[in-house]
Amino acid sequence: MQNPYTNQTTTEKGFWHLFFSTFEKAGLLCLFFALVYFSLYLALTQGRMRLVGNFSSAPNSQITSGVQNALPTGSGNVPGTTLPLKNAVTADLTKMPQGNEEIAAYFSSAINKAKAEASSVTLLQKKGTNYNGVVDAGNNFLLSSLAKSLMGSFLKDETPNTVYSTRSEIADNFIPRGTQSVLTADDIAEASCTEENGYYILNVKVKPDDNPAAGHGSGAVGSVITTDEITSAVNGRINFDNLLCQYDGASAQIKVEKATGHLTEISSSLPMYLHLTALGLECRIGLQFDETWTVAW
Repeated sequence: MQNPYTNQTTTEKGFWHLFFSTFEKAGLLCLFFALVYFSLYLALTQGRMRLVGNFSSAPNSQITSGVQNALPTGSGNVPGTTLPLKNAVTADLTKMPQGNEEIAAYFSSAINKAKAEASSVTLLQKKGTNYNGVVDAGNNFLLSSLAKSLMGSFLKDETPNTVYSTRSEIADNFIPRGTQSVLTADDIAEASCTEENGYYILNVKVKPDDNPAAGHGSGAVGSVITTDEITSAVNGRINFDNLLCQYDGASAQIKVEKATGHLTEISSSLPMYLHLTALGLECRIGLQFDETWTVAW
């Protein structure tokens, strides 16, 4: 005759053995899925890092380390393209403009008409200088080298007398490079228009602005430097945590023939401070870009 206490003990032992056995299997199963999830996470993360690295090292990439190109998409900044200049001429160029609103419309219209109709444009001079002598890279050797590299890339004195005669060449190179001018009265800090020997002479200075889009603000009176050009200049040697092009009052002068409304000359000056953040450190460089053009009809 079996002992009921013995049976009870055996049943209890069986229960606890089954319980711990099941718990152990469940734990192993959870550990297995955790390892699979972690492996997939690492694979995806590494893939994403490689993707970002590819964008960062590409000379013409639109995005580098989260910093977007200052040029708006579809602005015609791709070499060889022609610009959609519909409604780009909004002023009567044979009449002298009065006040900032009329001057802004006249200034942009004169430039955009040249982009659309001029037979050729000639770049007489392109000059880059160290604005206000500012080169502040702290005592970091890497950032100091980066500052020197950027200055070497952009601060060049040229007198090329380069002539552009096709529509796409004019659109891609003439001020503002790769787009049309959209100057507004709100952009203007100072402006004037005078008449001299059958020509209107317009002088415009715009308000300081940060990372202006090509064709707007400082980018309406000259060809702004873009974040893409900066990252191309360093050729992927360093990734920027932050990049700021701080323009400090761009200015331009245009000369327009009164009888025809034809733009004949333009000179622009774009002073700026380039702020870079990399490796947790900040770098500040003063740059100024001056260009002089003539226009033939």
